[in-house]
Amino acid sequence: MTNGEQKQRRTIQNLDPKQPAAAESKFPVLNSYADLEKMAQEWLAYLDVSANSELVYRKSLGYFFQWMIDHNLSDPARADILAYRNDLIQENLSVGTVNQYVRAVKSFYQWLEHIGAHPDITKGLKHLKSDYGFKKGYLSGEQCRKVLDVFNEKDPNEKNLRNKAILGLLMTTGLRTIEVCNADVGDFEMRGEMRILRVKGKGHHEKGDFVKVPDQTWILIRDYLNTRDALKAGSPLFASLDHRFPGRRLTTKSIRKICKDAFAAAGIDAPNISAHSLRHTTATLALKEGAKIEQVQQALRHASMDTTMIYVHAIERERNAAEDLVANLVFDSAKEED
Repeated sequence: MTNGEQKQRRTIQNLDPKQPAAAESKFPVLNSYADLEKMAQEWLAYLDVSANSELVYRKSLGYFFQWMIDHNLSDPARADILAYRNDLIQENLSVGTVNQYVRAVKSFYQWLEHIGAHPDITKGLKHLKSDYGFKKGYLSGEQCRKVLDVFNEKDPNEKNLRNKAILGLLMTTGLRTIEVCNADVGDFEMRGEMRILRVKGKGHHEKGDFVKVPDQTWILIRDYLNTRDALKAGSPLFASLDHRFPGRRLTTKSIRKICKDAFAAAGIDAPNISAHSLRHTTATLALKEGAKIEQVQQALRHASMDTTMIYVHAIERERNAAEDLVANLVFDSAKEED
């Protein structure tokens, strides 16, 4: 054991000697960082999740472990979990991030109780609520056109054609960035007169879902693919042009940057607009143009109608003219008095 590990282990075991002895329990005592780390590795293996999800769980639980070390805890109680959540809130993290970190801790302790290793000290702990529906930034139809028009002023080279195709695909299909990353050239199919793209949906391991690809979007993709050589069915749909890794599949980080750069070039610089906003754009514009709620749910592949209804409520709130009616009464009346 290194000096750093010895110090860390001593730190986590440095409990207040005045604390009363714990009541006898049927559960074994996990009183060191090493014990928790070992159990955490077993828990991650038990989860049987994707590599990306495992990284999220690992990071989230690691954040909690570090908090324990900073607070000289080795066997936290429910009050400590509440204190941890409050500290996360004080760090000005988003509600989603706080819930993600707490969700990992809840899942870990639920599993510990399941295997008889430790009581679940997170029982009944609720997630923070968020008015998330009104934070879903989206682009208007005119803004979408401005973003795509950015590329009309650039050379029609492989990079610009690729980036325009990515943006067009995200805008019109509501795909997630990870789904675009995982798409292959051979994932397109014709079903009658309809062109589809098979996708591996959220939490899925096979490409069992699909989205319809409008003709206008397909033209952008086709023009881009015509710039590439030696394409195979398994080739990534959108490939890197980095001289170090030419032809490699784009990452979600790369796609987010492509979107952000295009937004900025179009004069759109809002903190709530991101690559994922284009998924919200698809849903919102479809509903505003008369699509039924069931159609949007199917297009975005929402498991629950409740998720799709968030967009409906947001649109209804936008159309609520209550504030404008009052403002017109107040200010117009003031003008009449003058």
